[in-house]
Amino acid sequence: MKQLTILVFEYISGGGMAGEDLPASLLAEGRMMLQALLGELKQIPQLRLRVTVDERCDLAVDSERVELVRVGPGQDVLELLPESLAQADLFWPIAPETGGILTRLVELARAAGVETLASDAATLTLCGDKLATYRHLYAQAIPAVETYPAEECPDFGGPAVIKIRDGAGCQDTLVVEPEALPAAVAALDQPQHYAIQPLVTGRAISLSALFNDGKAYLLTCNQQQIVLEAQRFVLRGCFVNQRNGRENYYRDLVGRIAAALPGLWGYAGIDLIETGESGAWVLEINPRLTSSYVGIGPATGINVAEQVLRLRQGEPIVVPTRHQVVEVTI
Repeated sequence: MKQLTILVFEYISGGGMAGEDLPASLLAEGRMMLQALLGELKQIPQLRLRVTVDERCDLAVDSERVELVRVGPGQDVLELLPESLAQADLFWPIAPETGGILTRLVELARAAGVETLASDAATLTLCGDKLATYRHLYAQAIPAVETYPAEECPDFGGPAVIKIRDGAGCQDTLVVEPEALPAAVAALDQPQHYAIQPLVTGRAISLSALFNDGKAYLLTCNQQQIVLEAQRFVLRGCFVNQRNGRENYYRDLVGRIAAALPGLWGYAGIDLIETGESGAWVLEINPRLTSSYVGIGPATGINVAEQVLRLRQGEPIVVPTRHQVVEVTI
């Protein structure tokens, strides 16, 4: 591989919210993913790294190959990125789907002619909308948790979950009893931006996988640590590479998702609920790095960033050299 410059941009810590209050939980998760990604990229000698950093955030770098681009409170990172992109060969964004942020970043980089290590814009837009994702998966006969527009206020005969259609993770979820659902929907600001799902009981699982041109490569199955506090879900962390005897089933599932979404590329996380011996229902598809990514290298010995770069030429190598369970705490 010839020497390449890669621009890494993590939205929360990288200046995407310059001048705004930084949400503590999303900042912690974003910094954790960023440090893990930089740690893997620094193991690849052919790379030089440029990293945008909100000046309020410390970022420990110990390599001459890492250049920091600091963003101040009066600066708009979307106006600064084109200059950094002009000096880069590759762009790796880490950003939430909320408000189409990730899609806009990908479109910005591709308009600048910079190769982007992400899915195409249409796929990002689809995966960023929980209602559209459900409808697409349902049409492809892939089991997914029922999802409806909030305005329909469906009666599931049990508790329901109200969530932002383009929210990231547990962001702004609300669990309500059926008798309280109409009032909860009526109280929403801009209800068209919300979706409703039945509360499905079971084990919260995530799948970490690589995708490329309709193919999928399962990396790990992960047990998520999600708790319900004051009617809202909170992600505390996860156990990465938690074996449960269903790896073949999940390998087939990510393969079906890849076929249904051929524009899905690079690393993605699939959140789902395991119910009973054979049931598993997809909750959402996260076409970006997730918190589970942080533990994959220590758990399996696989340098995920290196394998994402290998996707540019062909097949990744995802054979683990160790088999450990790693706890990631947020």
